[in-house]
Amino acid sequence: MDEPYPKMHQPGDLRLPTATGNTQPLWQALAKLVPDFNGRRVLAIHSGDGWFCRYAVNHGAIAVLGIDDLPSNITTSRKTASSDRLRYRIMPDHALDRLTGTYDYVLGTFDALNPEFHQATEALSKRLTPSGQMLVTVNTSTEIPATDERLQLQQLVSDQLVINRWYQIHDTRLNQNQQLHFLLSAQRRIRSYH
Repeated sequence: MDEPYPKMHQPGDLRLPTATGNTQPLWQALAKLVPDFNGRRVLAIHSGDGWFCRYAVNHGAIAVLGIDDLPSNITTSRKTASSDRLRYRIMPDHALDRLTGTYDYVLGTFDALNPEFHQATEALSKRLTPSGQMLVTVNTSTEIPATDERLQLQQLVSDQLVINRWYQIHDTRLNQNQQLHFLLSAQRRIRSYH
């Protein structure tokens, strides 16, 4: 008798293509900071062509949701590869508060000058598991003096998050003359009530 539903692939059964990874320096920087994808739920914001999403599935993530506001990016991602552990969704930053579920890792690429950045980090902080981690790259103008950069980035991020690490990304594939690329690592702020 035929089974009505296809069998789910076990981790390692299927390798999704990641050939475009060399053109994704910001996503590669994020991927290097995730210690272990095995058994984790991952949310990728501004997922582009889906390289990072496929990478996470290949490295053991049990569920990956890639979000982008450009329908063409989601169409390309879906055509490139599919998996029962991988989903894509078209969603602009102002609608991120509509997301449900929790994730062990929330990752994304953002422009600090986007007025919706603070709102996005506020919404995404609510999607983190208690021990979850948010890893994002933030592009800023090079007109801001370096001494003010950290202060300004902390003010842009939701106060529900604690930035525990940040540094500038240096990669020859990035145009360092027009923008600075920072990588932030943050966790949910634990509130103590007395």
